[in-house]
Amino acid sequence: MTADDLVDLLDRAIAGGVVIHGDVLISLAGVDLIRLDLRALLAAVDTVELT
Repeated sequence: MTADDLVDLLDRAIAGGVVIHGDVLISLAGVDLIRLDLRALLAAVDTVELT
């Protein structure tokens, strides 16, 4: 994969919009201590419609 291919891939992803979702759970001895729900939207400004 070349740098041009990577730029083209990122350009397509941003033009259409990408949602990244993840969960992080930190526990100790079977007891859940911290839970994080992570969500990120990566999109071009003209792609996102605000209501």
